[in-house]
Amino acid sequence: MDPAVVIIRHAEKPEPDGDRGVDHQGAPSTHGLTPRGWSRAGALGFRLSQPSPDLPTPLQRVFAVKATSSNKSHRCLDTAIPIAARLNCHVVNHFARGEEAVVAQQVLATDSPALIVWDHERIPELLRSFTLQAGQTVPDTWPEGRFDLFAVLLPTATGYQLLWQPQDLLAGDLPVLTGVNGH
Repeated sequence: MDPAVVIIRHAEKPEPDGDRGVDHQGAPSTHGLTPRGWSRAGALGFRLSQPSPDLPTPLQRVFAVKATSSNKSHRCLDTAIPIAARLNCHVVNHFARGEEAVVAQQVLATDSPALIVWDHERIPELLRSFTLQAGQTVPDTWPEGRFDLFAVLLPTATGYQLLWQPQDLLAGDLPVLTGVNGH
């Protein structure tokens, strides 16, 4: 049977006139996470390491998009590292934006549940790389301001069932339906 898959957007990023980003050592970085983003990454590690009726656990593999010369952001890796450390696994991060179908193939190569931390602009393409049940739809875009969602792919005999779950980790996190599929 195919593995369960959880897909998330990287944690909070710097915004113009907002919180500044920092790297893993606390140095200013326009390609890093904000302090809130670092808090989310740590909270995600704890949340995903605990048994849950809403999420497939334990996750055994973590994938993250790599930084490249055309996409210098390391926010996906910065988000994935504390999660992987908590899950006691390593991060697979040799895939770039545009290689969503290849990532899906890697995930499907074993039956081990996986987490994918990806760039929000490419998450819809990533979701479409998995065979979904008839009638399941993928939004055209990931909601711009949403860092607090889980896209959960649960295997069934007829394809994956796509469920949206709120992370509900930090103050200000929103209910799942806000900003998903036009809600």
